[in-house]
Amino acid sequence: MSTDETSSTTRRVVLRTGVAAGVGVGAAALVGTPADAAPGAAVIGGQVNDAGTAETLLVGGASANPTLALGGTSPMLRLSPTPENAIPAELPTGSLAVTPVADLVIGGRSGRRAYVNTSRWANRTVALPPVRLVDTRALASYSANVLAGADGVVSGRLQAGRTLHLTVGRVPGASDGVAVGAYLNVTVANTVSGGVLTAFQAGVTMPETSSLNWWGPNQILSNLVEVPLGPYDRDPAAFAVHVRAATAVIVDVSALILTRPGRGY
Repeated sequence: MSTDETSSTTRRVVLRTGVAAGVGVGAAALVGTPADAAPGAAVIGGQVNDAGTAETLLVGGASANPTLALGGTSPMLRLSPTPENAIPAELPTGSLAVTPVADLVIGGRSGRRAYVNTSRWANRTVALPPVRLVDTRALASYSANVLAGADGVVSGRLQAGRTLHLTVGRVPGASDGVAVGAYLNVTVANTVSGGVLTAFQAGVTMPETSSLNWWGPNQILSNLVEVPLGPYDRDPAAFAVHVRAATAVIVDVSALILTRPGRGY
């Protein structure tokens, strides 16, 4: 099986020999494994196509008969990493390159350079029916979600300087993928004085930042917080909540960020 590709400097033929061929495209060469293909020569599957400075443009094709089809179980197409400062500020629309840190660079509209981050933007945010993880006013009802810090709750309030470690691991949907983050609605109630609440990833040093502030007694305030998840006591989907003044704390989860969303979503 073969398909044509045209170039501004040469015409090549991609031959399928059980694996896909590598094809030079723009700023980043597409590579396979050993050997080079000279300009004008056939590109054999499993070999390197070093296009040098020449650009190669794939044209034609359809969904039923694509110009370039990849198949197999091993990596079929490799973009050779290109240093960030070597990628032109403007790329021809539709061209591709990849940086050494694995960000995919795309020639966007009007040649503007655009990025597809292969970690953050490869994830999927899945909205959930809101689930209450904890309410310190009725802590025993949520003990399954509390990993540590329950002794810091006195008379329904998390005491000043104390931290609760919580998990979303029992939330429906969390087990269908790898949860790396969560959207939380964090509420304080029955405050006794002004204070600060910080929600942060488990397993890291608490940042000197604020997720929610209040300024006096007997207040009820809430905020939507996106928090990364981390491991705590063998639970991989944990986060922490710290307060600097005593208050009741209520935490609801409304969405999860999954690296491998389950089929049900």
